[in-house]
Amino acid sequence: MRIALLASLTLLATPLLAQQRTTFAVLPLESQQSFGLDPAAASALSVGLAQLMANELERSPGGHAIPRTTTDDAVGKEQPSGRTRVDAATAAKIGQLVGAQYVILGNFVNFYDKFRLNVRVVDAKTGEIIRGLSNDDPKLQGRAQMYEIVRSVAAKILKELGLPPAPASGASVSADAVIAWSIGLEAEDAGDRAKAAASYQQALTSSPDFAEAKEGLARVR
Repeated sequence: MRIALLASLTLLATPLLAQQRTTFAVLPLESQQSFGLDPAAASALSVGLAQLMANELERSPGGHAIPRTTTDDAVGKEQPSGRTRVDAATAAKIGQLVGAQYVILGNFVNFYDKFRLNVRVVDAKTGEIIRGLSNDDPKLQGRAQMYEIVRSVAAKILKELGLPPAPASGASVSADAVIAWSIGLEAEDAGDRAKAAASYQQALTSSPDFAEAKEGLARVR
């Protein structure tokens, strides 16, 4: 009887704990300038970098990221035809549609071997921009550090909102792996499983410990 009661209480507590997590919608990040970066790679990174950001926010014990497909559907409903840039007011509407408390939007700039990631944190309830954040650390400015840059900016978002950090990860992921994985995501979204698998495998060849690439390859095989 006691064991059954404890089991019931555990089941009840699980959804409550999930509700207590802060929810995020991460929108595709705009490629503002891409000098020295292939246009197809820049387009794919808009999706890939946003997904990496969402994954990192999800890894925090206090954070939960809305699935990309759900967010993309909401963007399609709210974004006027022909416009690529999302303002804070539209971001807030998207956040309300998907049930997110905060929306992350922004852009990235690639200038040959330099890389800049700029994001804004929008309160979905009020439309207020809480904070603008970027990789302003002088030691994190290189394109080769793309993966670490995304993780560092995600850590700043969590800190800004008073949420616990994501667990440390010892994985080393190259920029080439991030680009190949991002191309794989685009191909998977388009239903091209063969291209997605090849791109995920390419990412793993470059960075064997890239967890997202392993998961992607398992999905499309």
